[in-house]
Amino acid sequence: MLGSVMGSKRLPTRRLARGLSIVELLVGMAIGLFILAGSSALFVANIASSRRLALETRINQDLRATMDLIVRDLRRGAYWGNALAATRAEAVQANPYATVSLTPPTDPNQILYSYTRDTTESSSLDSNEVFGFRLAGGAIQMCMGGSSASACSNWQTLSNTDILTISTLHITPTETTLDLRSACPTNCTDTVLAPSCPRLQVRSYAIVLTGTSTTDAALSRTLRSQVRLRNDALLGSCPA
Repeated sequence: MLGSVMGSKRLPTRRLARGLSIVELLVGMAIGLFILAGSSALFVANIASSRRLALETRINQDLRATMDLIVRDLRRGAYWGNALAATRAEAVQANPYATVSLTPPTDPNQILYSYTRDTTESSSLDSNEVFGFRLAGGAIQMCMGGSSASACSNWQTLSNTDILTISTLHITPTETTLDLRSACPTNCTDTVLAPSCPRLQVRSYAIVLTGTSTTDAALSRTLRSQVRLRNDALLGSCPA
């Protein structure tokens, strides 16, 4: 009887030492897989978010660097080392760098201009003094020299086509003409078709630049900037 009593006392211990049942094991595995799936989804989402943020940063940096260069260089347009010769209403020599040309006329995506780079001012436009920007093949190209103020023979790609594709370069000119005829010692008259009296042309340009990621077409950014030429164009002259 003593053996049977001791055996009955050991029975609960044996039941507790059996381990997990198959149902409990399956439930535990299901919960673990659910947690693992949630963690994996969160990890993938973080990777995708980091990748998109990196792409946005690179696109913004490239667009800003390109826009910065356009604005800074265009601002120098029409600079002439001998500009004092054209500051009087009765100027004897016109600024050889005054021309700024936009093409095509209806939707300009190319601009050409010039400024002097002479160590000693020659007062004439040289081939290495023509500059500009244009949209070509999904990239921004910069002119590094040309035969005239309206023709470029040396275009170099500026933006990185491995990172982004430029879809829009739109340039809108704004010109304000100031009448200077009151500065003439004698009366100056002209016509609308043939203006000849002295006048000052103030020029500014609104620039729109849009770029799209080459690896994610849904990722696109647009920058806008306004630049005013520091060198105003003096047109016409007082009568002799």
